[in-house]
Amino acid sequence: MITGKKLYALVNIGSEVDPLTGDRVKMVTSGKKLVDNVELVGVNTAQLGQAQGFNLSFSVEIFRAFYGHEKYLYFDGNVYEIKHLSKAKQPLKMLLNVQKIQDAEIKAAIERWLA
Repeated sequence: MITGKKLYALVNIGSEVDPLTGDRVKMVTSGKKLVDNVELVGVNTAQLGQAQGFNLSFSVEIFRAFYGHEKYLYFDGNVYEIKHLSKAKQPLKMLLNVQKIQDAEIKAAIERWLA
């Protein structure tokens, strides 16, 4: 199922030095796991995103109190970057409009954090 209630992770990513290798690796610096509605992005929002150079995929409803300016969203094995915020139908919620990204390091960091 593409849309509906989903378990997703909202995270911020930073880099840290791996104590074993000494290399800098991407790590989750803060995050939270939530369950809420994931819907396809609306036509007007998609057009607004295209005008700004984004290819928005989904809109995720979230309570305003839970959103702490995280930059990335992860669900169904894919990483999305939060590109645009908009209002939801209920005043207590907001929509996070996201674009799919292909960054293997960020995906690996989130999956390590979720494990």
